[in-house]
Amino acid sequence: MAKILITHGAPREGFSVFEGHDVIMPPHLSAFSMEELARYIEDADGVVAFGKLPGEIIRRGKKLKIIANYGAGYDGVDVKAAAECGVPVTNTPDAVTQDTAELALGLMLSVSRRIGELNLRLRKEAPESLFGMGRNMGRSLMGATLGIIGCGRIGCLTAQMAKAFGMRVLGYSRHGADPAFVIPASMDEILQQADIVSLHCPLTEETRGLMGKREFSMMKEGALLINTARGAVIDEEALLEAMECGRIAGAGLDVYPDEPHINPALLRHDRIVCVPHIGTNTEQTRFLMARTCALQILDALSGKRPENIVNGL
Repeated sequence: MAKILITHGAPREGFSVFEGHDVIMPPHLSAFSMEELARYIEDADGVVAFGKLPGEIIRRGKKLKIIANYGAGYDGVDVKAAAECGVPVTNTPDAVTQDTAELALGLMLSVSRRIGELNLRLRKEAPESLFGMGRNMGRSLMGATLGIIGCGRIGCLTAQMAKAFGMRVLGYSRHGADPAFVIPASMDEILQQADIVSLHCPLTEETRGLMGKREFSMMKEGALLINTARGAVIDEEALLEAMECGRIAGAGLDVYPDEPHINPALLRHDRIVCVPHIGTNTEQTRFLMARTCALQILDALSGKRPENIVNGL
């Protein structure tokens, strides 16, 4: 019987394959503290990691055979420390693709048609001041140019969905964009041509602050920005400046640099739609993510090589 440490209280159905093993998991919607993780990991054989798992915690896991990251983005796990300890780290890229792409399109619609803004205004203002021909004009997605920055699984599926709306899609990826999904372009070309820029790149040292003052100054006047990647990819102060001067007309954000804390200026801005990191937050996807992590751990415990190892072991 193996000991499996699950760092957060997620729905248990996806972990049902752990029956017969010793599963350590906090109550639903709660999380273990760093002190608790440091204690529980000492004799754990496998870990399902939600969010941050620093190196000093990983190094205490003397029996660890695998860390299964619950999600596609694994920047919260110290993958270098895990590799030094000989512990493979996996992620769940396939499980998160559909829902995150759907949310990116949802944010595009909400910002371009001013759905979020007008929903709030109807609740605060006299309704008769908002109805009427020619008021509250939005923009159509049809005929607009979408720029995808980061053409992995999610970026490519977002591009396919956008084409169904009649959008022209440009794409940039550091590894090269697949012309089957997008029109390959440089990042500067995307910034200069796109009516909507959607971010789908991982958070690395190269992409931290990727969208800063220079990049916002290059964007088309009145362009929109969508971010379902990682919050730190954007310099938020530069975004707010671009919004205030009218360079950027609106933004849809699912992620923030210091979650769960959000810059209050973002929340006060009528043309910024903010949601609390819900990209993969559906029952179907959460089950699939949990089941994927569980099967990766069972593979590692049985001596098989698990899928989607991200730290080269």
